[in-house]
Amino acid sequence: MKFSRRGFVAGLAAAATLSAGVYTHRKWKESEAAELSSDEPDTPVPVLPDALLANRLVGVWDMRFIAGRQDFPEIPVGELQLLLDIGPGGRALRGYLGAPPYAGDILQVFGRLSGDKAPFLNLRMLDNQGRSLECRAIFDEIWGAWSTGGGKATLSGRLHRSGVQAGLSTQEASFVAVRRPFTASRERLSYAPELKAWLVSPGHRLFHQVWHACRDRWHQLESTQRQGLRALGWQAGPLGKERDARGKHRHRNGSGEDFLFMHRDMLIRARAMQDLRSWISLPPPRPYIGHGIQAFVDYMANLDGFSVPPAWEVEGDESFNRWLYYIKSSEGYYGAFQAWEAQYRDPEYLSTLCLGELGSRIELGIHDWLHMRWASIPRDPNSGLPMPFGRGSADFAEHWYRPGNDYLGDPFSSHVDPVFWSFHGWIDDRIEDWFLAHEQTHPGQVVRKTIDGVPWFAPGPWVRVAEPWLGPARAGCGAWGRSNRGDGGELDMETMKLALRIVFADEEEAERLEDRVPRRPWYGRHLTRGDQHD
Repeated sequence: MKFSRRGFVAGLAAAATLSAGVYTHRKWKESEAAELSSDEPDTPVPVLPDALLANRLVGVWDMRFIAGRQDFPEIPVGELQLLLDIGPGGRALRGYLGAPPYAGDILQVFGRLSGDKAPFLNLRMLDNQGRSLECRAIFDEIWGAWSTGGGKATLSGRLHRSGVQAGLSTQEASFVAVRRPFTASRERLSYAPELKAWLVSPGHRLFHQVWHACRDRWHQLESTQRQGLRALGWQAGPLGKERDARGKHRHRNGSGEDFLFMHRDMLIRARAMQDLRSWISLPPPRPYIGHGIQAFVDYMANLDGFSVPPAWEVEGDESFNRWLYYIKSSEGYYGAFQAWEAQYRDPEYLSTLCLGELGSRIELGIHDWLHMRWASIPRDPNSGLPMPFGRGSADFAEHWYRPGNDYLGDPFSSHVDPVFWSFHGWIDDRIEDWFLAHEQTHPGQVVRKTIDGVPWFAPGPWVRVAEPWLGPARAGCGAWGRSNRGDGGELDMETMKLALRIVFADEEEAERLEDRVPRRPWYGRHLTRGDQHD
């Protein structure tokens, strides 16, 4: 590529002056509203306030009695846990009060979901002799709605026997129950030191983000932004033949081949350092407590590292809250993920797709949803406090580079989460299904070929791209006239930061002009923005 210093400086100047006050803010709002939706199904959630309340209550609560326990022989002995669950499509709580192994002396728990009455909660408890207790509790979260990401919460209240009016002479037992926090996948699944060092390295974090960002935003960028990226070698594809990932030609321009190839290249590199297994099939959702108590408890403890973290909420963004709840729910698994899994294993369907369309449909559909289904609420790496809006797209502060930043909702950090490799391995395995489907239907029309050490396919009737795009070539031009790749082949970090600032210049201006512009996670930004409230 020929480097034009004049063109490069012009690109930088254009990026610096791109923010044109109200005009830029209006253009940003228009582009948000006009963003093409991903290939996603509907997200039906019957009564959102009730569903969100259930999301906060489901779990294992360690229960401690403060007074009055001795007056109620119905209450099981030992250190008790209150187990609360809601079934697929359910609208009421179901659970148990007892001590491990939850057999014999145990109380069944029933409760209505009434989001309009929160934080007050009424439960009924029934022992195996038919004796009934009434429980009234107050639900409290340390950080309010943000705590639904698995933070601290309490239920405090009193219980008495059914049929007895509450009063000074009524026998009552008072209690406090504390919800157990979600155990992150990183605590169950470990990395080899060499692999972890590569994954958390600043260079790889920046590469993964800028590679996704320039492809995802290319069709929205102003011509001055595009020129700035071309000057840096970070245009979305070969120079002059850019391939955006979310524009109207996304299924036909070969961007899906870039998506599949880049992640296969990442997998090969990572698996050379550690054996990272693909999911054979997508892990099932939380087992309903009515079908087995211990299976529910084990899932909530995330014993295998693949339990789905709780959803969180963003104030004033109801459509996002509904979407995220559905993605993480059992209904979402059975209604969307299972359908996708069957579709991408179906030879009849796969044999109708070019490789680029397969990759594009996977990227904009199940791929984004897999990221968000297994994402935990983003947290500040310094304090551990929840940050529902996550990291700013062009925020390169030191603390975001720390190993603990493995948030799946942001390409800057998603590859650090161990679950990333399980579902990207599953996606990569669908390429072989696609090849076998074409061998069955169109024998000889798809030819295997190795490209830069990556097993791939030669261009033909079902493969469009001869050289999938992995970022700037070794001879590409970086910032300030430097090579975009060093002698060891590594990409220049300052060039990648500059490219990201160009891509997100309009977003930064919008945040400046508004007190707060709610940011959705990267893999959840392609929804219609919900109503905002002060």
